[in-house]
Amino acid sequence: MKLDLDRLSRLAVFRGLPRKDLADLLDYFAARGRTAAAGEIVVREGTPARRFGILLAGAVNIVRYSFGGREKILGHLTAGECFGTSFVLARAPVYFANIVAAEPTAYVLLDGERVRTPRRACGATHAEILSRLLGILAARNIQLARKDECLTQRTTADKVMAYLRMQAEESGRRPGAPFEIPFTRQQLADYLNVDRAALSTEIGKLVRRGLLETDRRIFRLR
Repeated sequence: MKLDLDRLSRLAVFRGLPRKDLADLLDYFAARGRTAAAGEIVVREGTPARRFGILLAGAVNIVRYSFGGREKILGHLTAGECFGTSFVLARAPVYFANIVAAEPTAYVLLDGERVRTPRRACGATHAEILSRLLGILAARNIQLARKDECLTQRTTADKVMAYLRMQAEESGRRPGAPFEIPFTRQQLADYLNVDRAALSTEIGKLVRRGLLETDRRIFRLR
């Protein structure tokens, strides 16, 4: 996929940077545009962690598989977010998880070693990109902390409500407005580490108690 500089410059990590510096750095970073169909593995667990990606469009799930082949969703990323960044910047030898396209997705891959190594000709712009990447990683750590809050709830119902409150807040909509979650029921059960049937049972109870309304992936907290 041919890189579109205008499209890339709209991403938070590149927005507002000098256009010539950005073009030079993307060339220096050996940037490569890629697309993936829904369900396609973008990064495979166990492969060398040499490049990381920035999502241009679509969404991906961070996934691990059990020995029995069961999917375990660790996270969900959307356009503008990065994947594989922690592994590459920390010089981890391999990726420990899979990145799987949740829908048709476009992304750009960057060479990690070159991103870590400042280029003198575009030093200030390069430093700004690194600073923004650190900001993205910090935001991701906050999301992981919020996920831990969900997983440490004692009951399935409490896990569901903690997750839905988090999603409602992140949607940016007014309190009580409907919002959409990125997961199917099975994926949500895997994300919260609960049984699929138990999850459906608890959601049904919460609906009957008048605490929420739902239609497939659409929820509204009352």
